[in-house]
Order: sequence, then structure tokens, then C-alpha cells
Amino acid sequence: MMDSDTGDSPRNSAFLDALTPEDRSELLALGHTRDYKAGTTIFMRGDPGDTLYVIEEGRVEISLTSLGGRRSVLNHMGPGEILGEIALLDNGTRSADAVAGTKLRMLALSRATIVRFLTSRPDTTMALIAGLCGRVREAVGMFELQTQINARARVARCLTIMASKWGAEDENGDVRMEVTLSQSDIGEISGLARENVNRQIKSMVEDGILRMEGRTMVVTDLEALEELCDE
Repeated sequence: MMDSDTGDSPRNSAFLDALTPEDRSELLALGHTRDYKAGTTIFMRGDPGDTLYVIEEGRVEISLTSLGGRRSVLNHMGPGEILGEIALLDNGTRSADAVAGTKLRMLALSRATIVRFLTSRPDTTMALIAGLCGRVREAVGMFELQTQINARARVARCLTIMASKWGAEDENGDVRMEVTLSQSDIGEISGLARENVNRQIKSMVEDGILRMEGRTMVVTDLEALEELCDE
């Protein structure tokens, strides 16, 4: 199991995957390591977007806060993923808030460095665009999740998304979450109170859809979980 604080099972982004090993090493060598404690704000919506980050260890929570103070979690990101590319590419400001969900280590690359690098590598530029499109799709999916009325369906959809992003199939065909997501985390993503999330998870465990192993969640019936998303 991957420890969410150490990130010992990195997941690659479309951007980094598009690089040859030589180009990837060259790019990462241009960055500077930054460490953050859990709960530290990395940037806020509206901040200058002059830096791109590559997550090396830990987890980052991306969110938006409405004028009324309501916070909506858009995404959780982990090792190998890139953060801050939208503002970096259009030279604009940050479009959301980013907070260290766990102890975090990232590689920081300046806009000037990235632009010089991409100018001579059009294939890599297209991969970065593809990655941005994927990020937009994820955000739309999170907003759709919070518009559902049925609490059980909300939690099921949240867990399905998380299983797709953070899950690994074991030898029994079960999907084991490789990060530890608290019920508060799931509540923020699904827009539900922690108590409601707790009830739904207990119900899914009783139905044989989930299994808890300490703080690790295991999806034992992914098909049934997906069916709950449409209730």
C-alpha cells in the first residue's frame, strides 16, 4: 500500500509520459525542490501563476471557495502529476486554491524554463494540452457529483472516481485505495457532512461493496459501486 505521506508509488502525467527519458531528466534537473507541511497553502485563486510544480511525494488538494464561503473540492493530486500548468501557460493567475493534503515535496519549475523547453518540443506541448483537457473533465465530473441529490449515489460516485485515480487491483480482483482518504475528505469532495458519509460507507461495507482494513479502503465489488452512482 502506498503511504500518502511518502508517495512511494508515483503516477505519471500525460505531460511527463510524453518526454523521452533524456528530456525528462533534463527538464527535472532544471527544477528546485520545495517541501510543505500538511495543511500549508501552496497558492490561492488569483495568485500569480509563474511556477509549475511536479509532485514528488504526498498529496495536494485543489478547491474553490465561493463568495459565501462554501468550499468545493475539485481534485486530489499525487506523485508524478503536474500542478499549476493552466496559469503558467496563459501567463494568468491561479484558477483555484492548492493546499498540501499531506506532508508534501514538489519540484518547482519557472514559467520561463518551461516555455523555453516546450518551444523546441511540439509533441510535448500537445501532451500538456491533453493533460489540461483531462483536468477539465475531472473538474466537470466533480461538479456533477455535487449536484446529485441522493447521498448514497454521491458517495458511490466519489469512491468510483477515487478508485479510478488512486486504486490498484490486487490478486483477488479487489481495488485497494493507495492513498488514505478520511471521511472528512470524502465529505468535502461529495459535498456531504462527515456523519452522512460515515452512514453510507457503513452501509456499503454491510452490502459487501467495500471492506475496511484499518484506514485503508478496499472496493470488493466495483461493478456494484458503479451501479450505485446512478441511483
